[in-house]
Parts: sequence; structure tokens; C-alpha cells
Amino acid sequence: MNLHELIDRLHKEHTLTKEEFITLIKERNEESASYLASLAREEAVNIYGNGVFPRGLVEFTNYCKNNCYYCGIQGSNPNANRYRLSKEEILSACENGYQLGYRSFVLQGGEDPHYTDEVMVPIVAEI
Repeated sequence: MNLHELIDRLHKEHTLTKEEFITLIKERNEESASYLASLAREEAVNIYGNGVFPRGLVEFTNYCKNNCYYCGIQGSNPNANRYRLSKEEILSACENGYQLGYRSFVLQGGEDPHYTDEVMVPIVAEI
């Protein structure tokens, strides 16, 4: 079975055997990659359409318990000006975003032990 046939089968059946996946990866070439990308794009448009879905981003904390080398808010960074938004500040940011036309929001921050499930669930529920 050639790569084009494997890709067609994957597109139709959504699965291949382990050996077929290995073949698809090992024998990948520019033509097969382009064909696979075109089918993936077609599938994405069928599912999501061509719309753009902007999301409001709320950076609610830059405290973090981790020390990821690449990250500017790593816990051991003495130069980071730390902050935590209150529930009211988070909700206000989302309300402002809603007034600007955003209809979904991403709450993003460091891995801050202050924000337990007990703290976050009511905030998310209210959003």
C-alpha cells in the first residue's frame, strides 16, 4: 500500500495499525506531507469552519511553585514583581472583556498553590 492510500484510509477510518503509522512516518516525503496537510485542513474547516475565535486572556497570578529554566515567572526569580488577582478582579476583567466582545476566556497563571480547586471552581462557575 502506498502512502497516498494509507493517508486516505487514515482519513476515512481514523486509524491505522502501529506498523502503518511507522511506515507513514518513516516514508514521509514532501508530497505525502502536503496531501496529509490538505486533508487535515479540510477536516478542520468541516468541524470548525473558517471563523476566528478570539479569547480574552486573564493573567491572574504570576506566583509559581516551579522553577522552569525558560520561564520568567519561575519561583526562584527574585526580579519578578509578584501579583495575585482577587476573585472580584478576575470577574471584572472578564466583564470588561465581555463588553469588548469576547465570549470565552482563558485564565492563565503560574502554578500558584493559593489557587486551589476550592478557590477556582466558584470563579470559573461565575464566569
